[in-house]
Amino acid sequence: MPVVRGSAQCEGRTMADENIYENMQMMKASPQPKGNPLKTPVPYRHRKEDLVVIAVLLLLSLALAISLLVVTLLYIRAQNKLQAVEEAVQKLQVSLQPDNTSDASAKGSDSLQLLDEAQAGVQTLKDQLGNVSAAYGDMQMCLDISAARAGVEGRCSHVRKMFSKGWRLYGGNLYYFSQEEKSWDEAERFCVSRDSHLTSVSSQAEQEFLANESKGRDHWIGLTDRGTEGSWRWVDGTEYRADASRGFWAPNQPDNWDQGTGGGEDCVHIHPINQNLWNDANCTLPYRWICKHAHGPAGL
Repeated sequence: MPVVRGSAQCEGRTMADENIYENMQMMKASPQPKGNPLKTPVPYRHRKEDLVVIAVLLLLSLALAISLLVVTLLYIRAQNKLQAVEEAVQKLQVSLQPDNTSDASAKGSDSLQLLDEAQAGVQTLKDQLGNVSAAYGDMQMCLDISAARAGVEGRCSHVRKMFSKGWRLYGGNLYYFSQEEKSWDEAERFCVSRDSHLTSVSSQAEQEFLANESKGRDHWIGLTDRGTEGSWRWVDGTEYRADASRGFWAPNQPDNWDQGTGGGEDCVHIHPINQNLWNDANCTLPYRWICKHAHGPAGL
């Protein structure tokens, strides 16, 4: 907490102490249930939509796979035919080689005409083989597009579910602002059960977004120095850079004030009293929290 000066500030400190004491008493009187909270069941309408999307994508993929198999078989068949015709032409060319003048005259124009027709057939088969090869490439491209579309549809379905549960999109990431209060550890467990973590902060813009959406209430974020005092880390693995983060701390923070309990302050929350800047606090205090389902680059 910041250094206090003046009677008004002393009075604020006394009231803060009393509020903390009352909060700690409330925690003792009403212990929070342990373990991960149950996930909110997905509404039937969303499940039905997801099943329809999955069924359509599976049918499309099956049709494309069958088409690709047919094209592949045609390609192999045409290639075999071409090889057989080329071998026949070669044999015919050899057979037409004259042993002597009288032999060449005997074979006559009929054999030459047969050779021309065979060579024309070879060219036709080559053209057909080229068409089959092009069709094979088109089918492969369609399969790739289908797979990419399935990935996008799956992602969109996941995002729709999260939106329906109160998550908000910002900067390519999804955020959940709780309406209830928990300790820092309970809040992190809640986030993990939703495939996320207590939020990290990657930029000044993200800090301003979080501060604005906090609506004047204390919210836990995912910064802690448990284990080694003063060695701060983001619980989601984002690198913590002290110089870049200095402007996000409230004045005289962090101070690891033990509040007379000997517990210290190892967890960080957005503190509306201090212009929504960061303040270290006892991890057992009940605050609202912010989860972050990250997809953008990590930062501060």
